[in-house]
Amino acid sequence: MSETTPAAPDAGPEPVPSTGVPPRSGWDPHPNPPRDPLFAPPGGVWNRLSPRYVRVRQAGALAWTLVLFGPAAGASLLIFGQPWVTAGLVAVGVLWGVWRVLRARRWVESWGWAERDQDLCITHGLWFRQLVVVPFGRMQVVNVTSGPLLRSQGLAEVHLVTAAALSDAKIPGLAQADAIALRDRMIELSDARGAGL
Repeated sequence: MSETTPAAPDAGPEPVPSTGVPPRSGWDPHPNPPRDPLFAPPGGVWNRLSPRYVRVRQAGALAWTLVLFGPAAGASLLIFGQPWVTAGLVAVGVLWGVWRVLRARRWVESWGWAERDQDLCITHGLWFRQLVVVPFGRMQVVNVTSGPLLRSQGLAEVHLVTAAALSDAKIPGLAQADAIALRDRMIELSDARGAGL
């Protein structure tokens, strides 16, 4: 009589390697870097901003649209006295505001950052992509800020100040607990590299 060997239990998907800072509620870890290799150096796990940051960007876009086009529409009615001119400005303002609101999600999703052995990589941008590589040993100050809109969504921004002013970098739209964890991690790594914040 032949014996049947029981199948080994499924171990599940292979775990994503850790970046050194444990993922929390506001983080979206991505094992793959952004598509363009020019702005995605190898190494590290790429992380995204909190999806709640989209609402912050959309609210800011609507506010700026009202500030720019509201007074312009009112002034055009007083100066020219032609309703069609005012209606044209209002239409342009509506289209501009809708475009900015729709674009906010893609702009937030364009951000990515990855912690490597010696540095922190930050990339963002839609039409004009940008990559900033911040060596841990060059960090001088780590600032955490949170304005009214960010606080309303439980978010914060981490600003990294280095010895070279042109290489300063920021990561907006992090959950507040994650911003604190990232701040503490950057301080720890900077101290380990001999910079000392």
